[in-house]
Amino acid sequence: MKKLTFLLMSILVLVVTAGAQGIEGTWLVTKIVVGDKIHEPLFVLEYNTEGIIAQGINMGTWSHNQKEEKLIMKSNMDKDFVGDCQITKLNQKDLNFEKNGEKWFLSRLNMDEIAKNNSQSGLIGSWEFANEANDDVTRILNFETPDRFTLVEKEPGMQSKNGGMWIFNAQEKSLLILARGTKINGKNKILKINKKELVLENSGEKIVIRKLDEKQNEIERLTFTQADFYDENDDFKYDEDENKLPWTDPFEMLMTLVNTKQLEYSFSSLIEGTKVFETKKLVADVSTNVDEQMLTIDNIFDGYDRYNLPEDVEFPSNTFNFNYGSKLYPLEQNSFRIIGSEEITTPAGAYDCTVIEALGSHDKCYKLWMINNKPGVYAKIIDDQSGDFGHYNIYELTQLIQK
Repeated sequence: MKKLTFLLMSILVLVVTAGAQGIEGTWLVTKIVVGDKIHEPLFVLEYNTEGIIAQGINMGTWSHNQKEEKLIMKSNMDKDFVGDCQITKLNQKDLNFEKNGEKWFLSRLNMDEIAKNNSQSGLIGSWEFANEANDDVTRILNFETPDRFTLVEKEPGMQSKNGGMWIFNAQEKSLLILARGTKINGKNKILKINKKELVLENSGEKIVIRKLDEKQNEIERLTFTQADFYDENDDFKYDEDENKLPWTDPFEMLMTLVNTKQLEYSFSSLIEGTKVFETKKLVADVSTNVDEQMLTIDNIFDGYDRYNLPEDVEFPSNTFNFNYGSKLYPLEQNSFRIIGSEEITTPAGAYDCTVIEALGSHDKCYKLWMINNKPGVYAKIIDDQSGDFGHYNIYELTQLIQK
């Protein structure tokens, strides 16, 4: 009797286990056959308690009629997810069904195994396509754990971003990219892979991708908001900080820069969706006139200078005198607070600085390092704006050019 009970319990466990390995789970649609035509769409479907999830979108509902071996799908969004599907194969690895004359072939994805293989692939980080026909186009591929990637495409005046899922298979020497509209979409054969270079073959085309250095700049996102500057009565909390600024004497600023011709900065702009920066040199011209007590410093903190102006942009005039209105000249931000002091080292040297947080228009946030003994000269600036059309820029002083 005990043996029979044990046997029945074992059978019950097997039945429960088989049920758990039913339709519910994550699947890769590998093939759809319509008549004599074979399509290989390669997209991920997830059947779970919330519904049918495709590309992160809930497409509808589903149920499994085990007696008739049917997958029943209902959707108001896409006819592909509507109908009674006759299941022809269902096990731990495969799900095949027929509906409306179409034959669907799905392979189960083991997400834990994919995450493990991806983490050990050596691909985590940012890569740049090396064999681009157009020199003005930059394509950055960023692999993240456990299985997401972002493809950023940049050209003058335009940037686009695409993304999806990636699956690395060391045994097959393959890289599966699941996102339409990319040149490496689908199954890629890995011809070469090391710490610096990845060479793929996709539809007979050889694609060379090289690893990018992500350590050239530390990313310090600025998360303060306007609400942090005001108290519960909507009164500004940092009026007294204006008197603590290191640049309070306009004449001292003028005399400090009287022999300076230019301020040279390194401008690094983060390629959104990656950890990679594009870097170029910006030059701020400095003009002084002691007799007229006049000082002009070019405001290059919009990402360009008078020597590389974008089309149809006129460089602004930044004349400064004793009646100046901005305490953070040549910047114009008036809402700011002092957060401390810091000695930082730039390519131009080491400087003791007063550190400022300031608010700009359109939710821009600034972190400023004002050199204490060089009024008018910033050692470093972080310009951070969140959102779909935001940016993250770093300006760092590289040289003071004397007359």
